[in-house]
Amino acid sequence: MTQQAHKKIDDFELEPVPEKARRSWYVISLIWLAIGIDISGLFLGAFLSNGLAIGDALLATFIGSAILALLAMLCANIGFQSGVSTPLLSSAVFGKKGGKILGIITGLSLVGWFAFQADFFALILVDALAHYDIHVAHFSALSLGAFLMMLTAIYGVRALGKLSTYSVPLMVTLITVGLYLASSVTVSDAPAIEAPLSMGEAISYVMSIWILAAVASPDIARYAKTRKDAVLGAGFGFLLGNSATIVVALLLTQLTGTDNLVDVFFAVGLGFAAIVVLVFAQWTTNSSNLCSGALGMSVALPNIPRPILVVAMTIIGIFIAQFGMVDMFTEFLILLSVTIAPSAGVYIAQFYFIDKQALTFDSISNAPEWMAKGLTSWAIGSLVNAATAPEFFGLFELTGISTIDGILASMLTFIVLAKLPVANKEAVSDS
Repeated sequence: MTQQAHKKIDDFELEPVPEKARRSWYVISLIWLAIGIDISGLFLGAFLSNGLAIGDALLATFIGSAILALLAMLCANIGFQSGVSTPLLSSAVFGKKGGKILGIITGLSLVGWFAFQADFFALILVDALAHYDIHVAHFSALSLGAFLMMLTAIYGVRALGKLSTYSVPLMVTLITVGLYLASSVTVSDAPAIEAPLSMGEAISYVMSIWILAAVASPDIARYAKTRKDAVLGAGFGFLLGNSATIVVALLLTQLTGTDNLVDVFFAVGLGFAAIVVLVFAQWTTNSSNLCSGALGMSVALPNIPRPILVVAMTIIGIFIAQFGMVDMFTEFLILLSVTIAPSAGVYIAQFYFIDKQALTFDSISNAPEWMAKGLTSWAIGSLVNAATAPEFFGLFELTGISTIDGILASMLTFIVLAKLPVANKEAVSDS
């Protein structure tokens, strides 16, 4: 590979992003908006409409998105300072080997997300093309979508930014036109509430769909030119991007009695637009899953080139997608929030309450192999998250939002352990 070709696919997975590769908040926001506009949001919107009245569902969506935006802004600020990916950043609080553990878990989780999104893409694309009497096999549609997503991910976050610059305005325009035309299609009865949800459960679901992206916001924020760009980009992107597709699904359900964007678009004569939105929505969203997943695996397996990891994750994801990831949607969301989200509480505590200098690249490079207080805090946060999640153990309630419970538990545990005198004598392995 030539040096020029290497520069194009270099995503700076094991080093800080150089100044010349940094981008403004506008580009950072577009990336998050592109990631947020995805078909799984429509699925979640339909799920919420079955459990809450429209007003409560919208409130849960905006509250969940606002909390996500705040969390993403806190994490993005840290990512800007360090300039490195989330798994590499986490080495400062979990140790180098602990960071590798998080990298592996993140990578495996995002392979699952990739499989889910790719399967969704294939199912809906096959359905959409059938309206034109074009019959495509599910595996063919799956492979086509996965290839597009893989291609962007090979070139990393910078390629994702370029794709988002074109895809976001196009998707927003087409969806807005579709909603306007759908407003003329009315149904006589409001959708019935078939599976009631509490407000806390609904907010937790809204957060769960993008909690992993919020925790991993340093992956994108490390490309920001200034701290303001990093924080504003994450906040704006999550506040609007996360809620946009869910709100569209809720409004479609109210207006037409169905959340199926493809069916609605074809009914109002915008069938081709539905296909375009589908392709770009899943392309950008799933490319980001591969980007972040490969960054995590690069920390765990630094001797394997990141593009090779992207290709391997794509192949594995295609294989997994054949086993019905869609059927495990809600359980998969809860599993992600339980295992991944509490890790953010540890490095948030380190940066904002203990010593932010520990999260610079120099400090990260000199981190010990293991850091028991960080790993212990992460484990306790995960246990609390699982214990308070109604869909997991549901043993007791704290804030009413289990994801927040886990993050707060890991954060408070780490602060307490860091302040104890014994923390200074933490056992470190040189092996």
